[in-house]
Amino acid sequence: MRLFIRVIIQRTLLGLLLCATSGNLSAQQASGSKPFMAPSPYGGRQESPRNQPASQAQVYLEQQYSQKQQNPVQLGAPLHQTNPVQTAGWKQDITQSLPPLYSQNRAQTRRGQSSHLRQVGAMQTDYPSAFEAFSDDLNYPELERMPDPEGNYTESIDELCGESCWGWTVLPTDLLYTSYLAGPKEPRMALAVLNEKDIGWQMELEAGARVGLLRYGSMNDEVLEGWQLDVEGAGPPRLNIEEELDLDAADFRVGVPLTWRQGAYQAKFAYYHTSAHVGDEYLKRHPGFQRINYVRDVFVLGGGYFVDPDLRLYAEIGYAFNTDGGAEPWELQFGAEFSPAEHNGIYGAPFWAINGYLREEVDWGGNVNFMIGWQWRGDRNNHLFRIGFQYLDGKTMQYSFFQNSERMVGFGTWYDF
Repeated sequence: MRLFIRVIIQRTLLGLLLCATSGNLSAQQASGSKPFMAPSPYGGRQESPRNQPASQAQVYLEQQYSQKQQNPVQLGAPLHQTNPVQTAGWKQDITQSLPPLYSQNRAQTRRGQSSHLRQVGAMQTDYPSAFEAFSDDLNYPELERMPDPEGNYTESIDELCGESCWGWTVLPTDLLYTSYLAGPKEPRMALAVLNEKDIGWQMELEAGARVGLLRYGSMNDEVLEGWQLDVEGAGPPRLNIEEELDLDAADFRVGVPLTWRQGAYQAKFAYYHTSAHVGDEYLKRHPGFQRINYVRDVFVLGGGYFVDPDLRLYAEIGYAFNTDGGAEPWELQFGAEFSPAEHNGIYGAPFWAINGYLREEVDWGGNVNFMIGWQWRGDRNNHLFRIGFQYLDGKTMQYSFFQNSERMVGFGTWYDF
């Protein structure tokens, strides 16, 4: 009995399910053979296979989009079949958005040549031919090939600022009057190992520099002419290699040179102060040594002449208005040096220099300093690095012992600004 009731209930539920499914299919067939889509105001009447009248939704949409030109995209139509959008700014002259073109002979244009510009439409794709026609209208055939900007800039600087274009330069990179290569008291960076017949091996160092502060002269970097104010300073100590690099002495120098150069001629008016100091280690080794306070404040007037760009002759005279420690006013310096002015890159070039330095305080005695070796000149400035042989004979380079005579020979390296 229970089994019979269970079968009746199952068959009743199955029958109800089949009736419901059949009702849903009938409703879909009655509503149409296509799924629901948004009505199209233009596609409803044209594409309806049965030519049915438009629905209220389609009529409404037609009224909303009746102005076809205000809506370039048709509802229900592919985008690639719509008309292109036309805007007022699209056909503007393309030349208004381009930067101005300049020519080397633009001065002739100011004297009356036509400057008519041909308009190029936005839809025109033949841009090379349009540019050629534009250059033909301007009668500028050189616009067909734009010139090299770097070459024109260099040529214009050489032409306009060869020798007559002067101006102010703050912190110039080069000197108009370089230091004497063999001058024993010129400011530079140096390290030389020299042997003296009586005191043995010595290390002559120098920590100094000379740089430009202000120049009024040629604006062309290749032409070194004008007036320039420099500043210099150096501290050349002597270390005794025989005594475990003890400091024997050190002279200090600071100065302000005002220099001038024009062509092959140059001049210098300078002030410098120098003072001499004895090392503590030297005083311990020589307890009976009498220390002196050697001081000189000097005005210097000098000049140089370039026989050719690589060879310079020079001379200068100095007068010390303030002296102490045995120093006397007058001094005289002169010499010659060969230093190639060309930038030879990593290969470098040979050099030689000779300098004579005479002083009143030693009865117009002094010393002769000779150098020969190899040099490298900076690619972007005239800084000079040298290595070579040095020979000095005469009065010492250390003013704490200014009355002593020395003969020193050895090898050194020098960096000149």
